[in-house]
Amino acid sequence: MEYIRITRDNIDAEHVCCAMSGKQALAKKEWLKRRFDEGLIFYRSVERGKCFIEYIPAENAWVPIQADGYLYIDCLWVAGSMKGHGYSNDLLRGCVRGAKEQGRKSTAFH
Repeated sequence: MEYIRITRDNIDAEHVCCAMSGKQALAKKEWLKRRFDEGLIFYRSVERGKCFIEYIPAENAWVPIQADGYLYIDCLWVAGSMKGHGYSNDLLRGCVRGAKEQGRKSTAFH
């Protein structure tokens, strides 16, 4: 499976969530844009809306957790038709690799 990293530069042209459209999707994109400055990482499969992961340094998580030094996974999604092919493992391995590259301890899940 190929994955696309969603960034501030390409977010307006990319689909970001399988369950949102219209005004909801636009609001989500604006919210994501603000999170990129806080270290948000968003990977999505090239298959639109089928699987994705969003994670951020836990110090910047939008939930009340104490997990300094960790990455916080806000969302990991694999659509039903994509389950059982190892795509969630791909996305999680990428997140763990990112945590190590950033000198983080590991990941914290929501």
